Amino acid sequence: MASTEQEDQLELDVPDEGAERHAPSERTWRSSVAVVCASVGLMLFVVRVFGGLWPNEFKIFFPDSFSFLHVANITPLSPAFYAAERPIGFPTLLFVLGRSTELTIVVQTLLYGLAFLLSARSACVLLRQPAARLIAVFLIVRIGLEPRFALWNSHILSESLGMTLAVVSLVSWWRFSAEPTVARLRWASVATVAWLTARDSNVPTWIVVGVPALLIGSFWWKSAAPALRLAMRRWGVITLAVCLGVALAQASNGRNRYATLNNVGERVLTDEQLTNWFVDQGMPMSTALLERRGKNSFDDGSKMLNSPDLAEFRAWARGAGQREMLYSYVRLAPHWIRAFNADLPVILKTEQIGYDAFHVSRRLPSAPSSQLGGPTTRGGLVVWTIVAAAGLALAARRRGLQSIVLALLLVSSFVDLYIAYVGDSLEVQRHMVGPLSRMAVIMVICVAVGIDALLVNIKQRLVSKS
Repeated sequence: MASTEQEDQLELDVPDEGAERHAPSERTWRSSVAVVCASVGLMLFVVRVFGGLWPNEFKIFFPDSFSFLHVANITPLSPAFYAAERPIGFPTLLFVLGRSTELTIVVQTLLYGLAFLLSARSACVLLRQPAARLIAVFLIVRIGLEPRFALWNSHILSESLGMTLAVVSLVSWWRFSAEPTVARLRWASVATVAWLTARDSNVPTWIVVGVPALLIGSFWWKSAAPALRLAMRRWGVITLAVCLGVALAQASNGRNRYATLNNVGERVLTDEQLTNWFVDQGMPMSTALLERRGKNSFDDGSKMLNSPDLAEFRAWARGAGQREMLYSYVRLAPHWIRAFNADLPVILKTEQIGYDAFHVSRRLPSAPSSQLGGPTTRGGLVVWTIVAAAGLALAARRRGLQSIVLALLLVSSFVDLYIAYVGDSLEVQRHMVGPLSRMAVIMVICVAVGIDALLVNIKQRLVSKS
């Protein structure tokens, strides 16, 4: 018992050594230098994203961009805003910024950069060993500079805001796991609510992992303060209500029918067994529908949306078809996972050049061949996953709560990838951008925490032997 107490004291003493070594004035100076460097780096990043195209060259041309502006024009003062064909997160940002394309690009780029700086700052605060901090900060900044992620800041699309809020949410939960308080739980939950309202594809991930974790943890975590356990239940219910609100709004306005139509045309009709299964579930089959094999909703002049011969099929897609499609993601998960695995190399490798209308990738560091900016091959994904899991295992003995929370976040990243893939066959590589960025940040945090725990353990052993 005495030995355990001594080890605990040694571990607690480790982060304080640096504080004793540096005088208050020196710590203030170091902090000021860090703030100045971060500010200069952020300004350079913003300039590189905009390049020499500012401001007149930044035009919107994606149909989704016009859709977001349309919702923003409805304004949050109208009830129709909350049931429009877009979750409210990005349209709210557009509304607050006066629906200005140029201003939105500036602000969302700044927010994106600040989110990654917050991650780097949190790593410096939460990690105890300088080597672990250095590795974490380098990798986090590297992910933020990845052109395949950063280029979305130049578009009026929800990808940038979604990645930004995902990073803030992750870091907030990491900070909560390091020091679980009601206040930190509140901040993490608020950041998660914001993330949920940015993209409706985020909702299934939180329902599957986040809500159960909060509710079950509030009952099983007996050693936690009653106020904290009660707060976990409250936020579990609140975030569930937000998830249901986002999901029901998008289901009621009919937008989800596009995903169902796209999946049927490009994925279901191209697979005989899958087609037969959906027919057994009530999908109305016809010659006109068979002609849409390999086609999405907008091919051939949006024939799938307008053809009178497909009226019965569209009625099915607006109602029962959406439910059956969701059911298939669970019931036929082995099929979807095999399809996902087959497409995974292309999804991981893509640099999103087709979306880089403003040549951001030319003005930012190219992706490293060593995959330091996150996995870009199937083998790289396996290695990153194994190393991240090893990091959690190393940290589990002394940082149990951190390991549990980070493990849940890591699992949720795989759920996020799966949902983003199966949710819609159209522009699937674009839909994977947010989940891949989120996964990369989670993995870096897991690895850094593991390295930090290992170095602390080695240092304690050396101290105990001496």
